[in-house]
Amino acid sequence: MSDFYTHFRKHQYTTVLLVFLLLTDVVFFSVLLDVLYQYIPVLQVVPRETYVLLSAILALCWVLSNILVSSYQVPRLGTPQKIIESAVRAGLVYAALILFFLSLIDLKQGVFLNGEYIVVLFLFTLLPTTLFRCLMLFFYRFYRNLSFNHTPVVIIGCTDQGRRLYRFFVNTASLPHKFMGFFDSKMPVDPDMASAYKGDLEEVKEYCLQNNIKEIYYTLSNNKTYLAELADFADKHFIYLGIVPDMSGMEFINNRRLDTQLYDDGKIPVLSSRNVPLRLMINAHVKRAFDIVFSTIVLSILCVTVFPVIAIAIKMESRGPVFFSQLRPGKFNHLFWCYKFRTMTAAPHNEEQQATRNDNRITKVGAFLRKTSLDELPQFFNVLKGDMSVVGPRPNMVSQLDYYSQEIREYPLRHLITPGITGYAQVSGYRGETKEMHMMQKRVQYDLWYIENWTFLFDLKIIARTVTNIIKGEENAY
Repeated sequence: MSDFYTHFRKHQYTTVLLVFLLLTDVVFFSVLLDVLYQYIPVLQVVPRETYVLLSAILALCWVLSNILVSSYQVPRLGTPQKIIESAVRAGLVYAALILFFLSLIDLKQGVFLNGEYIVVLFLFTLLPTTLFRCLMLFFYRFYRNLSFNHTPVVIIGCTDQGRRLYRFFVNTASLPHKFMGFFDSKMPVDPDMASAYKGDLEEVKEYCLQNNIKEIYYTLSNNKTYLAELADFADKHFIYLGIVPDMSGMEFINNRRLDTQLYDDGKIPVLSSRNVPLRLMINAHVKRAFDIVFSTIVLSILCVTVFPVIAIAIKMESRGPVFFSQLRPGKFNHLFWCYKFRTMTAAPHNEEQQATRNDNRITKVGAFLRKTSLDELPQFFNVLKGDMSVVGPRPNMVSQLDYYSQEIREYPLRHLITPGITGYAQVSGYRGETKEMHMMQKRVQYDLWYIENWTFLFDLKIIARTVTNIIKGEENAY
């Protein structure tokens, strides 16, 4: 399974497409075989229950054959010709797997070992599935050509690797990239490259901001000062920076945990200036799916049990609304309204001021809610909306964003991913008031470690530790 995931990892920009192909193959096979059973009399001599088992075997054989011959790879999905070529290779393995599996099972006294049945099932599954995949390719190309699906990219350096990367982006229809142009210290001689030339190295930043560039690929060498500045610019503006090595003279990356990808079937190695597992679509979708399911279950329970009790207690103690909302910076610094139960008096006061120990603004009910973290429960509505995740860096106040971004160099990187109700820093003891700068530095350190080392299992561990801390009580919860 790890090898299979690693195979998908190499083609991160189309991971969703690949998983979708695998799942649709299974669904399509199931529907197709059911139709064949209804309209081909020669197959109806087999009992329905036996035929269902056979359908599952055939779907498994087809998926395995495509995995074994790498038919789900991006280069094999670029054109109908490539799809047909890969289908022929998969078909040979598919036929062998059918014979192997059916030889192990006594279905209707071996009736499916008859050549007539084998040929019918082979042809009437292989050909429609191949045609269906070609049709999917046309729809996918149409979908990708819609303007909102484009990922604008630029390449710095008209080098050999830069030209190869350019051809890969332009010729691989399965990718969402929209190549915008080259930047180099001098205009290239090649006419094709010259037509795509946008300017020298000093014009990159302004061009990226004006054209909403999402990804930069750097293919030059021996310019470490410029590359370090470019990496800082990319971090600040949430732009992905891909470094196509020559690695010589790049000392600035020694303190960074890099990510690596292989493009063009392993011919082009690319280093990312930041390792962010949630950039992978499959990781992001897994996390989002869990957020939706988990928050739906939690809210369906709390809305009929805990929420009414808390609401009544808040209203009985002090006048004012039950809920409190405050603008917080989310992913990529986009502001959203963060929901909480009101824990302070409704009298006018500075909402941007952090709560302190023995804060006279906090009500008695509010103190209990804060101590047990129950005041954070309405944020599951933020999770359903997509503004927050169950686990992630805690969203700080807008004033803190402005201040700490100036004081802590890596502070803005906390906003590379969606903020969370709980986080690695919080379960590690860094929650609540940050009186001193080193406390926020430690929080940022833990948040960045989470961002660069995310796994689904890690999220589950943080949730478990959060529940444990709530039961035990936390010293910094006030």
